[in-house]
Amino acid sequence: MNILIFDTSSMLEFTAVSSPEGVHSITQTTDKSHSASLFHNLELLLKKNSITIRDIDLIAVGTGPGSFTGIRKAVSSARMFAQILRIPLMGIKSQLLYALSMESSPGANLLAAIDAKKGRVFGALYKMGEDPLHPIEVIEPGDYSVEHLLEKIDRDMPTIAAGDGIAPCLDKISTALVSFSHLKNMNFSGTRVAGHVEKIFRANPITHEDYLNVVPCYSRVSDAELNLKKKTG
Repeated sequence: MNILIFDTSSMLEFTAVSSPEGVHSITQTTDKSHSASLFHNLELLLKKNSITIRDIDLIAVGTGPGSFTGIRKAVSSARMFAQILRIPLMGIKSQLLYALSMESSPGANLLAAIDAKKGRVFGALYKMGEDPLHPIEVIEPGDYSVEHLLEKIDRDMPTIAAGDGIAPCLDKISTALVSFSHLKNMNFSGTRVAGHVEKIFRANPITHEDYLNVVPCYSRVSDAELNLKKKTG
């Protein structure tokens, strides 16, 4: 099965192509629009796997929450590809991509946080289970204060944290936790993410047939919408 996966919910862009020949992926920091890098990286990865876009059987896209611009870019591009190619499309929360890519032992806390400004993060909390392809969700992805995420962390177990929302909250996190490691240079695991996507798809392929079912997860009203509401009263 040939799978295309990408996420542009933050300035850390992730693109992967999985085929029977192997999995190739790119993680890179880019601008918020992702307009120049996404399709360039996609072309590179397809060449590495010796396939074309027409050979893709399934697309998976990060739906957020995160950057409004980035999420719109990813979801609209994924839906366009799925419609043109007439192939299934799967949405996956962006924070789960982080959790899937963290190396840890069963029981460890996996904290994923994208900077949401205003002292908040687009974050989620997971716990590593016996199957690394299925981290256990403790707090679903959403718009939170870091204190909210810390409330349900198992303090008897080590915590691994990643995402650009961690650095601004580093003092609060390190003070609250005894065993804590910060993945400053996050590198998404194309192999684990692709393995998770394929396993979920094969378990129930019919649920991913309609690309219109995949929608952005914003978790917050944009500043533009708030300003419009204020003006219209």
